[in-house]
Amino acid sequence: MNRKGYFICFEGIDGSGKSTQAALLASAMKARGIDCVSLAEPSDGAYGLEIRKMLSKDSLPAVERQVELFILDRADDAQRNIMPALSTGKTVIIDRYYFSNAAYQGAMGLDCAFILEENRKRSFPEPDIVFLIDVSPEEALERIKSRSGITDTFEKKEFLAKVRNIFLQIADPRFVLIDGMQKTEDIHHVALTNIRQAGFNI
Repeated sequence: MNRKGYFICFEGIDGSGKSTQAALLASAMKARGIDCVSLAEPSDGAYGLEIRKMLSKDSLPAVERQVELFILDRADDAQRNIMPALSTGKTVIIDRYYFSNAAYQGAMGLDCAFILEENRKRSFPEPDIVFLIDVSPEEALERIKSRSGITDTFEKKEFLAKVRNIFLQIADPRFVLIDGMQKTEDIHHVALTNIRQAGFNI
């Protein structure tokens, strides 16, 4: 792919505030006249909708099937949205990517290295920078409960602790670890600062 755009990813456990930060960054870029596309996984495509239905149920299919569905959704999202945007010079901001796949399904017992490899061998576009918004499982669950009063299949303390640990383990040099206990505007400032230091003009 002849890539021209900048690819930014936000990761973290449920309740970390990553979705808020992704939206804030997109708004900041658009306010500065930067052409950007905001995406999230699961996507709004057919496989993404199937995943969302799956996550709303009390029981889940085998973890291998979960990974398969996420990869199918990611392939569709990359083909329909990510690659066309990047190839025309647009900035792509995504809320969750294959790192979440490794962390969540890895926490369910599948080897996270295997999940990463299964994604990378398909040559999905690689983010230029990954912001990992880090909060404790206890804090995350308090936020989730205050926001909606309910939790889904993945929103349990012990499980989120495993997910958080895997995120920290798989972080590579592209990752920027941000303390999610900071004020929303301070986290946004850290993200902007790191993007500028990486050479992106915003």
